[in-house]
Amino acid sequence: MNEFSDLEIMKRVQSGDTQLMGILYERHKTSLFNYFLRCTNNRVRSEDMVQNVFLKVLRNIHNFNGTGEFRYWLFRIARNSWIDKTKSKEPVMKAVAFENDHDQVQNFETTGETGIKELRKLKLRKALECLSEEKRDAIILSRYQGLDYKTIAEISDCTESAVKSRVMRGLTEIRKMVNV
Repeated sequence: MNEFSDLEIMKRVQSGDTQLMGILYERHKTSLFNYFLRCTNNRVRSEDMVQNVFLKVLRNIHNFNGTGEFRYWLFRIARNSWIDKTKSKEPVMKAVAFENDHDQVQNFETTGETGIKELRKLKLRKALECLSEEKRDAIILSRYQGLDYKTIAEISDCTESAVKSRVMRGLTEIRKMVNV
């Protein structure tokens, strides 16, 4: 079954063979988890959100029309789930200012190449957390998930130029925060 495309599997799932959802889950769970981890900075919450996305996929299986890539449809559901979560009364981990990271930064061996890379990753992660949701989401989907601007625009219900602007402004803000 692993040789079938996502589209072929979705057609079979829509026909009632829901056991095949496991294949789609295995194919996409890591990229969804990474997306949510960058949004929440919380591993447990990210795992829960991945599970919820696949439950929504099963509940809305009839809405997939097969005209686009399954992955794009999946990320639209993931993004909408994240937006719903941030609008709900459930607390979401918010960004922490760089000043509060002194102890965490001190734990790195910053003289070695590995320590410097880890410190950069920490600074980038913190800077990403400080961005508005729109900018953070556009950067995560484009830079970390590899989606093109047109697809992100479709997922986000905005124009391609709006996505480009969000990415560029977000990257500019990150550069300013990291270089301070």
